[in-house]
Amino acid sequence: MVFEKVAQILAEIMDCDSEDIGPETELTVDYGSNAIDIAKLVIECEKKFKITIYDEDVYTFRTVSDVVEYVEKMRSGRS
Repeated sequence: MVFEKVAQILAEIMDCDSEDIGPETELTVDYGSNAIDIAKLVIECEKKFKITIYDEDVYTFRTVSDVVEYVEKMRSGRS
């Protein structure tokens, strides 16, 4: 469920089909995303999942799976 929501958010930001986004989709290479796109993804994930994504952690996001794992960790109360 988290993956589908993150994929949908990213698809809207990158103006592509969410079905084209997989867990191993790279945030910078596959869709040409830039720092602004990543910031938008972080903001939307924070709103959608009601979590805080810390700036120092954003730099660890290489793939969609990284974002999903982080969101799941934060939602479960583990930081």
